[in-house]
Amino acid sequence: MPHNARKEQQVKYPFEFDGRWVLRYHVPYDVQHDGRSHSIVATIFREPSVHGRIQVSQEGRPLAEYDELTPGSVVEITGDTWRVTEVEYRTHVVLERVTDSNEEATGAQAGE
Repeated sequence: MPHNARKEQQVKYPFEFDGRWVLRYHVPYDVQHDGRSHSIVATIFREPSVHGRIQVSQEGRPLAEYDELTPGSVVEITGDTWRVTEVEYRTHVVLERVTDSNEEATGAQAGE
């Protein structure tokens, strides 16, 4: 593929693979959305039980924070819905993209 063609095909989540996104502990992920730069950072805690926190900032300003994340939790990042599938202490939080088909399979509905 020519270099110019690759540059024009900007992927929103270049670290997403097969609908899954592994957020490494304390590694900032940069995402471009609506012409603005967003940074996403995951933190994982051990107490009182293993759970994650995802912080979303826009151009350096806090935008959203999701705490107490465990498998099954749902988060919205830059307009897309993700479900937490795994939280590993001090390692990573795994997100799976929520689509209409897997919302129906789990019984989740918009607004929950």
